[in-house]
Amino acid sequence: MITLPSLNNLPSKWDEIRHWLETQVFECEVMPYPNLTECEAGQFERDFWDNIGCAPEEYVRIRRAIRLLEASYPDSLNELVCAAIATPLGEMLAVFGSKGLCLLEFVGQKHLEQEIAAVQKALRGQFVFREDERTQLLRQELDLYFQCRLKTFATPLEMIGTAFQKQAWDALLAIPYGETRSYKEQAQRLGNPKAVRAVAAANGQNKVSILIPCHRVIGSDGKLTGYAGGLNRKQFLLALERGEVQTALF
Repeated sequence: MITLPSLNNLPSKWDEIRHWLETQVFECEVMPYPNLTECEAGQFERDFWDNIGCAPEEYVRIRRAIRLLEASYPDSLNELVCAAIATPLGEMLAVFGSKGLCLLEFVGQKHLEQEIAAVQKALRGQFVFREDERTQLLRQELDLYFQCRLKTFATPLEMIGTAFQKQAWDALLAIPYGETRSYKEQAQRLGNPKAVRAVAAANGQNKVSILIPCHRVIGSDGKLTGYAGGLNRKQFLLALERGEVQTALF
């Protein structure tokens, strides 16, 4: 199972919010800070980061993701093999369907819950954490990738999305290691130069980070834009592929 940070080190003055996080987190869509002033809420968030190592919102997303992964799906007879994989940029969740890897995302990132739910619905499967040849291959390949010793992945993919999204993801796969493309260039590759926004939206729906390299798409002005795993991770990945890891800020 993916790792849920412990709240044991959170200062006792935040016990009320800690209790909510540990018992009522599924009831609300936003973080409640009961009876806290704006200044106190800011202090809580700083204390949370300093003692837990992540933001409160990230902790909430991890708890909700775990609930989805542990849920029972009575009408789903297929198995979706899962693995938690440690990387230099944080833990990742990998999910395999019968044909290949259908989800690889950083634990705690935005929209992970929706992606887990979409995979479950599309493949009608139960999530099962275990090791097999596919999870072992992915672990080995990611390890080599982060050592700058692997440029092309052999792990099979199973894309879950619309026909247009899959076309956009195929275009991502065509971007060479160490290079970048703009959203406009990606749209041109698809034969529809005006579909820049649609391409950007499709990239945002990519459920397989790194292997389907949406991190290689940047703005026309060269600026880093939209990456669900966080722009700091995107910056690191691009620097890694350029052989400039030491200059990446993370």
